[in-house]
Amino acid sequence: MLETVCAAVTEHQVDVVLIAGDVYDRALPPEWAVAALEETLQRLTESGTQVIITPGNHDSAQRLGFGRALMRGSGVHIRSSLSDSWSPVEVREPDGGRTLVYGIPYLEPQLFAPSLGLDRGHHTGVTAEVIERIWADVARRRQAAGEPTASEVSEHTTEKPGVSPGAELKVVLMAHLFAAAGAASDSERNIGVDAAAGDQPTHHQDSIGGLSVVPLELFNGFDYVALGHLHGRQRLSETVRYSGSPLRLSFSETRQAKGAWLWDSSSGEQAQPLDWNIGRPLAQLEATLEELLSPDTVAAHEESYVQVRLTDPVRPARAFQQLQEVYPYMSSFSHTGRQDAPHRTYSAKVEQARTDTEVIDGFLEHVRGGRGPSLEESHLISGTLQAVRP
Repeated sequence: MLETVCAAVTEHQVDVVLIAGDVYDRALPPEWAVAALEETLQRLTESGTQVIITPGNHDSAQRLGFGRALMRGSGVHIRSSLSDSWSPVEVREPDGGRTLVYGIPYLEPQLFAPSLGLDRGHHTGVTAEVIERIWADVARRRQAAGEPTASEVSEHTTEKPGVSPGAELKVVLMAHLFAAAGAASDSERNIGVDAAAGDQPTHHQDSIGGLSVVPLELFNGFDYVALGHLHGRQRLSETVRYSGSPLRLSFSETRQAKGAWLWDSSSGEQAQPLDWNIGRPLAQLEATLEELLSPDTVAAHEESYVQVRLTDPVRPARAFQQLQEVYPYMSSFSHTGRQDAPHRTYSAKVEQARTDTEVIDGFLEHVRGGRGPSLEESHLISGTLQAVRP
């Protein structure tokens, strides 16, 4: 995956790489992951590319931000503290224009609300306050450069606080959060939004625990918004995008678009998708054992990570073993059986059993999805019970 990123940067002559959080998958990453990141950052910066990173909810902001002041000179900019949010990385354009990139690290609302002067902590309030300070910083920079600010132009000529029409200054925002209209996956760690795979939660400012989905309206006025957290690459508006994870991290992501977004700040055009198909493919198969063992099905998916849902009314003998032989990368197996069959728990079977043999028969029938003991197994059960009885 890292090789693909570096190759894409070289191919498209990318000036700046934005990584909007979840650099690692845990607060204490393994040594090999730290070494891999260091090697990749070195390759990118040696080619003249700048890298801007914000930590996500999986990362430890303090650990990820270690040495950030030293790395700044090499072209690696880590925005890991609250005050970094309104201190941009300024990128000079070949045509003389400027792009200000503001990176907001993942901000746990209950922890950062007091520092922002807020009485209550929720994602919307914290994000809105930080964005207000960002626009105030943009206005100060415009004023210092002798350019008009939003208060000096008529209200109907601009939608960007602190930015005047026709200005060559562009403003980019990076943030790690759950934005309204974004589609969830099973593999994202909950950051206050209880959303099943594929759900697109709407914005509610108040929610249990003070967390919420952030409304898209907060991002009005930015030339581009690069979001992190959701694993599917998706477009929420003309300017707001999730890059998603470059690798598939759960079977709920089987059909998700994977890759990155390529944005040309000088052209003003919408970001274009970069499609990446990295790693072993995923397949979700739901069929009978006979259908799953058919040569055509096996040939199509034998090299994939496979999630199998077996639909035979009664679970066939050695179903798992037979499937594992033809699908060596089978990662998930379940027997769903007939969907119209009455649901009976094992406890109900035990209550109805009149003998020890019926208890065992009921157990086998339950765990095998309706298939009881064979004649050979019945003889074995009977003989064993006889042997242990006083």
